[in-house]
Amino acid sequence: MKVRKELYVESPDKKTTDQRSQRYVNSTGLRRVERKSLQGESDWSNAAFERFSDDNGRTWGEWQDVYSRSVEVKGEDEIATYNGKETFNPHFGHFVSVDMRRVFFDGHHKAYKRFWGHGEASFVDHSMLSIRKEGSDERTTELIKYEEGADFEPDNWRNPAYTDNNRAYLGCGVDVLDNGEIIFPIGASMHACLRIRGLDAAEIFPSCSEIMHGLIVVRGIFNESRGHYDLTFSRPVVISDLKSSRGVDEPAAIMLPTGRILAVFRGSNWENKNWNTRIEPGTPAHKWYCYSDDGGRTFTDPVPWHFDNREVFYSAATISAFVRSIKNDKIYWIGNISDHATYGNFPRHPLMIAQIDDRGLLMKDTLTTIDKREEGDSDKLQLSNFSIIQDRETGTIEVYLAKLGQREGYTWWADCYRYFIDVE
Repeated sequence: MKVRKELYVESPDKKTTDQRSQRYVNSTGLRRVERKSLQGESDWSNAAFERFSDDNGRTWGEWQDVYSRSVEVKGEDEIATYNGKETFNPHFGHFVSVDMRRVFFDGHHKAYKRFWGHGEASFVDHSMLSIRKEGSDERTTELIKYEEGADFEPDNWRNPAYTDNNRAYLGCGVDVLDNGEIIFPIGASMHACLRIRGLDAAEIFPSCSEIMHGLIVVRGIFNESRGHYDLTFSRPVVISDLKSSRGVDEPAAIMLPTGRILAVFRGSNWENKNWNTRIEPGTPAHKWYCYSDDGGRTFTDPVPWHFDNREVFYSAATISAFVRSIKNDKIYWIGNISDHATYGNFPRHPLMIAQIDDRGLLMKDTLTTIDKREEGDSDKLQLSNFSIIQDRETGTIEVYLAKLGQREGYTWWADCYRYFIDVE
């Protein structure tokens, strides 16, 4: 693999970063849409814009303000909607994505303060499966229900039958299978996962299980008469807070050529007295993996992910993603790999890519650096929170990444870079 890097856009000021992402609008053709998100605080977008290109990103139209699609104020509360990556399903002529709605009780500033400071469930997440017909901007959206519970009501958003059930953080994308079925993961409520499994929270995850996640992998087939997918849910996967103090976060799942379904998620070895974590000092930080050989009904217990030569690697609590190359149909993983001193969310560098073998392991001899910390970069550099698109003309994988923490003392004074990854 060969990697090229270029500065895509500079940070607008010392307090704001300009995050970018791109996707194709249709199943074929070269019309792209680019999203610009301005960010000056953690886990929150302060502005959002979109623009279109009809020539594969060579030239662009004017920016349009789309922030109102993402954030809605409801009295003292705020409701934010996060759109996941769209994948085209050629069997049914539509795009499908997993989106997420987050309800912040008393607004995001107070909610995050109570969450991180006191371990309170001060906001709730629900994942939705969204369908967009090709050639249309309209989406149909359905709450992903793995247990009984109410749907979201715009005028009754605090309904406990909704807020207390089917909580789920969205996973990293949808995999469309050759027969038109789909597979995707969600970070479902740890409380619910333990209950469904018949396991005792006091033994497995006594520390703040009400705000943490387990893993459910969802499989769906489109029901044309309903206009929605009929979903089936795997037996939940849980991990002890002695192994990952924050449970399952940001899972990704994909079907391998053998039919095995691979799931990978970020763990954490972070100690937090406010959450009563039980993790032991010195516990190593990993990406965790599990797999299913029965079509996604059950998964193995999660263990630290490793290379094909049995070497276990270390990785902070950062997002990662799979990408199936449109050029060679091989599966690659993009994420952070660091050293044994990794703790909590850091370090978030270097950013790496490697091919996945048919067992679901990283092939060590394909490991390639996308970017790394360079002279002058802060030790809090974040080479994470990236977005991916594949160029339909060349098959090149494009990665967009704002390098948060690039400059010492300025988290958000960060330029956005574009990386071109050429695979054989």
